[in-house]
Amino acid sequence: MHPNLVDQLRVFRAVADAGTFSGAAEQLGRAVSAVSYAVTNLEDAYGLKLFDRSGYKPQLTPEGRALLSDAEIVFRRLDRLNARVAAMTGGEDVDLPVAVDAGFSPALLATAAAALLAESPHINLRLRMIHEARILEEVLSGRARIGIVSLEAGLSGKEIDGRDLATHAMHTVAAPNHPLSALEQPFPLSALDDHRQIVVADREAAAHGFDYRVHTTDVLIVDNATLKLELLKRGAGWAFALDHEVSGALKEGSLLSLECSAVQHAGIHRFGAIWRVTTPPGQAAGRLLDIISDEATKAEAARR
Repeated sequence: MHPNLVDQLRVFRAVADAGTFSGAAEQLGRAVSAVSYAVTNLEDAYGLKLFDRSGYKPQLTPEGRALLSDAEIVFRRLDRLNARVAAMTGGEDVDLPVAVDAGFSPALLATAAAALLAESPHINLRLRMIHEARILEEVLSGRARIGIVSLEAGLSGKEIDGRDLATHAMHTVAAPNHPLSALEQPFPLSALDDHRQIVVADREAAAHGFDYRVHTTDVLIVDNATLKLELLKRGAGWAFALDHEVSGALKEGSLLSLECSAVQHAGIHRFGAIWRVTTPPGQAAGRLLDIISDEATKAEAARR
């Protein structure tokens, strides 16, 4: 690449934006002759005519328009590079891997991620939604800078710190044709114990047993929420489910929200963010968590 290529492209873009060589010269603080010289050298280097100079004002040729489009991409990349360098020299996050509980709202996560990237496009944000049993290991190993986890089952780990992040509405659900749906509500806890519960768990969680959210020994284990939803619709069991997982099914009537008198605090499910004590969130990570928290607060207010 010619050592002056970036500068020549910058001059070329300035002429295209200003519409005249004199306008570009004023914009760049250079002599008109220097601007003309830079564009001519660029044309010679590529063997292309970029401007039609036969009229009162220079007009982009088809080749010039094509090159201008590519030049814009080059400068966006350069802007991102400069932002990354500035962030690194200022101690800001530029690489941000995040491990997220598979039960967390994808819509909430996507909204926050899009907002962060709009503010800081130089951030290399990597999001992975995985089972909660694996998130602590991902954070402690450094594969994830931040973990977003369920707080309902508790966390162990002296090496981590964290903060509350969001609450999701929860339901006890079953299909309309399920026996639980025919009971007078609220029904006792023993009614849940008489029927199969559908639980999402990966192999590790299943191997080490379940937490208090499993209320029966008759359990159907699946590894993703989509399959859980389809089994629920077909009357294969009942489940505790997050609102974003079942809201559509509740609206269409393929699932019903049930009430058990012995299930306390079934209406909310808390999520938090965790990180290693030695690597607290930087500016970008902190901003992502703030956006998630703000959006979650808005969603909760809208539900009331």
